[in-house]
Amino acid sequence: MRGRVKDLFSKTHLSLGTLLFSLLLTSCHGTATISPSPDVAVQPEQQAPSTVIVTVNGQPITMEAFQRELARFEAGQASLGLQVADQKAYKQQVLEQLVEQELLRQLATSKGIIISDETVNAELSAMTEQNGQEYFEAWLKSNYYTLAEFREVIRLQLMTNQLTTPVVEAVPTVTEQVHARHILVNTQAEAEQLLARIQAGEEFGELAAQYSLDVTTKAHEGDLGWFPRGGLLVPEVEDAAFSMSPGQTASIVVSAWGAHIIQTIEIDPGRPVEPETHDRLVQKAIEDWRLGLRSGADIQQLVAITS
Repeated sequence: MRGRVKDLFSKTHLSLGTLLFSLLLTSCHGTATISPSPDVAVQPEQQAPSTVIVTVNGQPITMEAFQRELARFEAGQASLGLQVADQKAYKQQVLEQLVEQELLRQLATSKGIIISDETVNAELSAMTEQNGQEYFEAWLKSNYYTLAEFREVIRLQLMTNQLTTPVVEAVPTVTEQVHARHILVNTQAEAEQLLARIQAGEEFGELAAQYSLDVTTKAHEGDLGWFPRGGLLVPEVEDAAFSMSPGQTASIVVSAWGAHIIQTIEIDPGRPVEPETHDRLVQKAIEDWRLGLRSGADIQQLVAITS
């Protein structure tokens, strides 16, 4: 666990949310949001630092905590040369991160997970030994952390590591997989014409190479390779492939990408999962777990972010 925290420290201008979850899901799924109180809509800057802007199962998040995290986020964006187009949206996102962190603390407490001061001190010592005390202090300053605040960042990261370990371990390394290929076209009418030609005896792979819009698989006659459930980015194609017998060609399947013709080539009930696919499944499992943190939680936003 120590190495994972040190790797995070080596990056500059990280927001607290990025710091905590850069080891988790890298794909950008939608984040569940809290619902602002409809009768309170004020500028955050108008509020006193002690103002409570959100409660999470009764635990407060103050304006001061929000503003400090906001400063970290903005410093990070500036260091990367990025400009945020929608200020209201990114401020709300920062607030969502603070809510998620509080939910993690509460979950860790409910499971009896305690990170001792000695463990946190060991992490801090390893960081300063690797990077030097001067660099460490400069990093804290440039990222708007007090030492006490950063100690809690480390503590929460180590709690998160323990919480997510069973989630990661539940993702199989060997499982049922299907080997399939597809042809992607714009419309169902086009797909029906190609399917008729396949049924009349024309070679699936040749038609895929000629007509498919999927540039990744087109050069390989539409071959999608082996994949487990959850392994494809297009669930409609995945479901169709798993529903067929080897050698069977499905009817048309429509997704957000267009119309697909799918052919299942072979099925293996216990095939090792490729490392890249396994990483993607882990990321999805953690993202689903993160979204589930809010289930049943009482989250009340008392101050709406207006700009």
